[in-house]
Amino acid sequence: MVSLWLVPGPQDSEVLKTIMSPQHDTSHLVSKSSYPKFLPHVTLATIPSRDLSEIRNAIPQAQSSFPIKFSSVDVGNHYFRSVYISVELTEELAALHKEFHENIKVPPKTPSFPHNSICYIADEDAANGERERFAEELRVAGKVRDNGEGSVSLRCVSSDGEEVWMNSYEAKEIWVVQCEGPVEEWKVLDQIKLD
Repeated sequence: MVSLWLVPGPQDSEVLKTIMSPQHDTSHLVSKSSYPKFLPHVTLATIPSRDLSEIRNAIPQAQSSFPIKFSSVDVGNHYFRSVYISVELTEELAALHKEFHENIKVPPKTPSFPHNSICYIADEDAANGERERFAEELRVAGKVRDNGEGSVSLRCVSSDGEEVWMNSYEAKEIWVVQCEGPVEEWKVLDQIKLD
């Protein structure tokens, strides 16, 4: 299986990663698969492995970059949706999702689309409240601000140590990622720049 990820530029990626790790003691965790490191992304599609040229050809020609707007921070009931940012389904995002799946001739199977996971927490640890603990930790630390009208901002840290409130990022590339085995062993097979 391969997944197509919409990813921010390197600077926004580094800023967003500053809230993707637990700030509390994790020595109580049962599973080693909780809190792996991964890059911020919105999964556009997950499909059976294909030739990379076929995947590239299914992406609309001259696809331009577009904003990924944050709607809320939510706790899910699945490893890959442990704690995540719900993302506004904009016209650009909906059109790309629809057109890619039509072109590749695979029905869409993207649960909770669109979202940007903040962390992955194993079910064994989730059973002990770890997903809720992480989300609550963000709120108590003042890292989540509800802007009203279906918008949320996250208090991150820039590379120079300054606080940055982030309520969106620009999807700059589509990455094709082989998602097999442990998360930290996933392989980026291709990177497609958006105009």
